[in-house]
Amino acid sequence: MLGPAGNGILATAMLLPQALYAFLNLGMGASHVYHLSSGSGNPRQMRAANWILAVLLWMAVALALLAGSEQQIARYLPGIHKGLALYASLLFPLLLLAGWSSSMIRGQRDYRTYNRTLLVHPFIFFATVGLLGVTGRVSVAAVVTCHLIGQLSLWLMSESRLRKIATGAAGRYRLRDAISFGLRAHISNVITFLNYRLALYLVSFMLGATATGFYALAVQLAEMLWLFSGAASSIVYPESAANSKSPEALEAMVAKVARLVVQVTLAGALAAAAVSWFAIPLAFGKDFRGSVAPFLILLPGIVTWSYMSIISNALAGMGFQRVNIQGAILCLVINAICGVLAIPVLGTSGAALASTVAFSITALYTVAVYRKIMAQKRAEAGGARVDAVTFVDGDK
Repeated sequence: MLGPAGNGILATAMLLPQALYAFLNLGMGASHVYHLSSGSGNPRQMRAANWILAVLLWMAVALALLAGSEQQIARYLPGIHKGLALYASLLFPLLLLAGWSSSMIRGQRDYRTYNRTLLVHPFIFFATVGLLGVTGRVSVAAVVTCHLIGQLSLWLMSESRLRKIATGAAGRYRLRDAISFGLRAHISNVITFLNYRLALYLVSFMLGATATGFYALAVQLAEMLWLFSGAASSIVYPESAANSKSPEALEAMVAKVARLVVQVTLAGALAAAAVSWFAIPLAFGKDFRGSVAPFLILLPGIVTWSYMSIISNALAGMGFQRVNIQGAILCLVINAICGVLAIPVLGTSGAALASTVAFSITALYTVAVYRKIMAQKRAEAGGARVDAVTFVDGDK
């Protein structure tokens, strides 16, 4: 409906709030999950902190955008004028509020409610975009408005769920401690976001709006295959924290979930690959045939990353966040080098190939380290059991 060039402008405009959220969310979502799961959270104070931080952070961003010139904004966001940048920035505080509030539901380990709540945004977004299509009023600003309505709906739904638990909160909670904990997870999340969006930015910088539109659609469609692994990861993280002292049970749970995730994702990828050559042009128009090749090249990386996401969440739950940070840095370096080399030669297909190579190598690294850590934990647990038996026998 927007065409390749319009879709490229939309993707570049959306990079602003997405990047702001990735860099400035302070890891509060992970912190909320940890503190509520451990019984040390206070939902009422957490909600108040969410509102205050979101408003303060957005005010700082708005002031920075207002102080910038059209030329400065266009330099970092090609094809985006100042007014659109300011409008897109409104999505930033809503992303913060929706993300932080929904993470509090996850922290209660109420996974059914959490997953149902997350469905609000895509449902509202696609419904409003469909309404725009029917009325013929599709534009970049209008689609941004659909995102705003979707995130606002997600936040309000999360708040309605949280009211049921806020009154019973009695845990001790300090904002300084929450931010301190969150920042440790935040580093890995920031680098991971760069991995997701680096190739898109390189395409925008090197090839222009039309190529960005092709690649943005390919990425959006490919990332839909992460819906299942994302839902599974939301359970693996808190459950890994709860079972970190039982390595055999934890490893069995992680292996079962990871195997199921990769099987479902692989099946979806194969089905998508089989129909993509005619389904993408049919659904989005013949102008988007240029999205088919990068979409197909992204699929192997999407599958391997889905498996790794389960492993990385298990590592985070056990307290091995450093492994995820190391893996994210490795992925970023490979993605950047391969992207700079491949995009000028292969275009959007080169960007997809760079991401797939980076995702696959990072997945291999993360899985190898995870297996080493679990072997060590099993050995330590076995040694502890031997010591306990020896102690009991001696006591007898």
